[in-house]
Amino acid sequence: MSELTVLVVVIGLGVTLGLLWAVRRIHQEVNGLKREWYYHQQALKKIPHEIQTAVDPLKIHVAALAEGKAVSSALIRSGRLYQELSMIEAVELLKNPVQRLNIVLLDVRSGAEFAKRRIPGAVLIPVEQLDTRYGSELSSTAQYIMVYCEEGDRSRLACEFLSRQGLPNVYLLRGGLADWPGPVEGNGGGELIQIASKTRSSSNPVVS
Repeated sequence: MSELTVLVVVIGLGVTLGLLWAVRRIHQEVNGLKREWYYHQQALKKIPHEIQTAVDPLKIHVAALAEGKAVSSALIRSGRLYQELSMIEAVELLKNPVQRLNIVLLDVRSGAEFAKRRIPGAVLIPVEQLDTRYGSELSSTAQYIMVYCEEGDRSRLACEFLSRQGLPNVYLLRGGLADWPGPVEGNGGGELIQIASKTRSSSNPVVS
């Protein structure tokens, strides 16, 4: 094979490899553009939902104001449907006998949970029954409708539902009954306290 032939072959291989590299780069860039286009499309699809989510609370608050109901300015500014209280704040409000008359303490757990352990004075409407019972059993004129469950998940659903029905005075008790620092009642409350006491006694014996 002559030197000229070898040179032609080498040049041909070089051109072929260059073309293959260029094609690979173009393919990568096209795939990158496709990914960016997909992400932009997904982001655009979310915009109407995000706008609707932001506008819905304002529409509900405006409707409540039109009906002559009081709506917290903090709720309007934040764009939220309901307010939240810490358990300490709730205890302080419930301690006031005058204030207590304007508070509905709503437990949205199951009947069995309610019977076992509950906050004194609470009324029970399980979250799955709210849609059929809230209208006849909850006062829309109460200053506070404090909602709690065991840890907070069901009470958030309940607050969302009640607020969307036009109740402007709904308050979520953060942390649920698990974080409640006040007294409790129920047919299982004493048993729970005894078990806790025995556990502490066995782990920390008193030495006289």
